[in-house]
Amino acid sequence: MVRSGLMWTLVLLSLFSLTLQAAMSGQDSAKLESEEVAISEILERADYYNGTDVVVEGTIATECPSGCWFFLDDETASIYVDILPSNFVIPQKRGEDARVYGTVVIKEGDPMIIGKMVKIGGEIYQ
Repeated sequence: MVRSGLMWTLVLLSLFSLTLQAAMSGQDSAKLESEEVAISEILERADYYNGTDVVVEGTIATECPSGCWFFLDDETASIYVDILPSNFVIPQKRGEDARVYGTVVIKEGDPMIIGKMVKIGGEIYQ
């Protein structure tokens, strides 16, 4: 009897955890819907954007073979996006359009983005 009650408690906790994860994922994906910033704007005003979360959209011009970084080009400029610090990678998607949510940082004098979330063709990676 006690064993059965424990099993049901574990099942309920698992369901609660899955529901909470799904709800949080929905909140996270809403960040991708924020107003996007032109990459040229970030490059021109790097000190202003440093440490700021932004959304950029463009085409993946070059990508790491393991999918941990890429260059995103939005026709105004290109920027390096590093997603490895956020502990995820993307499959090979060079030439495809992507929407990125991340934090602008200046590394060795150059602005770049630490990507926290990437949307490619309806698929969200994070």
